[in-house]
Amino acid sequence: MRRFLVVGVLLAGCGGSEEPQLSYTELAERTAAAMCTYAERCDGSTGPYEQCVAEVLAAYAAVEPELNGGVSGAKSGCVQCMRIRTEELESALASECQRAPDAARVSAVCGVDDSACAGAP
Repeated sequence: MRRFLVVGVLLAGCGGSEEPQLSYTELAERTAAAMCTYAERCDGSTGPYEQCVAEVLAAYAAVEPELNGGVSGAKSGCVQCMRIRTEELESALASECQRAPDAARVSAVCGVDDSACAGAP
């Protein structure tokens, strides 16, 4: 009986540490929010936040059909790009703009001219 309890505790400890799986749209929303918040707080953008978010979301929505119909794995590459970009922007925001996003890391995952997301930011 004790063995089952130990195994149960070990298995329970294995789950829950991963980031929840977000849909493409949910991740695009999170990325847009991070990009626009960063632009506003750290880059001094004076444009309307809501407009910024709408433009970024429209860009991701526009390329989604291309990513779905293109090369196998294209959409997952874009998702990875969005995750890395969001991590970097959120880290910069958490530092109150003292730490710049790691552009080399973003570029390594997103490609030249954001090619991983077919040009969407």
